[in-house]
Amino acid sequence: MLRIIVAPIGVVAGIILGAMVWPEFFNLPSLAVTLGGAVAVTYLSYSRKQLFDLMQAIRSMFIEKQQSSQDHLEELARLTRLYRLEGLRGLESQERSLADPFVRQTVGMLVDLCKEDKIHARLQHQLADVLRRNEISRQILLTLGRLLPSFGLIGTLVGMVLLLKNISGQDAQSLPSALGLAVLTTLYGAVLANVFVAPLAARLHAAAVEKEARMRLTIDWVIWIVRGEAATTIASKLAVFLPAGDGAMRREQDWSPLILTVQR
Repeated sequence: MLRIIVAPIGVVAGIILGAMVWPEFFNLPSLAVTLGGAVAVTYLSYSRKQLFDLMQAIRSMFIEKQQSSQDHLEELARLTRLYRLEGLRGLESQERSLADPFVRQTVGMLVDLCKEDKIHARLQHQLADVLRRNEISRQILLTLGRLLPSFGLIGTLVGMVLLLKNISGQDAQSLPSALGLAVLTTLYGAVLANVFVAPLAARLHAAAVEKEARMRLTIDWVIWIVRGEAATTIASKLAVFLPAGDGAMRREQDWSPLILTVQR
């Protein structure tokens, strides 16, 4: 919650400080042409639902605690051990306490004794929906990143037209504003696209890839359980994804019974 508040305040404070320290680099018309034009075209290019999904994804990325793949594997390993010891009753007792809604839904379908085809179809449909929304969100940011330098160039051309017009009209007082518009729009477009939008798109894409990997692993895990595979076999399959020497599950898989020989 703190980061979502600090980030906009930091951006606004940076703009104000920059305008105070380097007033020659701050030009409101240039910022309006570059940022306003790019945002307006992006708004017209996508639906409100798609833009809202993007805002929700960004909000979730900064506010909510993201579960790592390592923690997800350990959670599935814990549920596997619980299933081996207590069966579906053990999973049912943990259903409401699961933080990941996808895992919680998966465990709920297990407890409800849904068939494999139904579970696989529903989870695959939900995975496809998440992938679709993540890809659209990434495309929105990529579109915005392409539009910002484009509108910076448009602002440069507009500034050059105004500059040439003022030169021919012998209006020397308006030359600095026209020159500032011509130069600063390109600067704003390059900075906004490469310093803000590109890192945000990269981080959002990385989070989407990790989420896809966790969802696919969860689907594989529930299919293994529905097919009646032994809990030790499921644990050994999950242990493949764990780093070497990590976790109690891997130590459990490395355990082998000790055979004692009897001498007569």
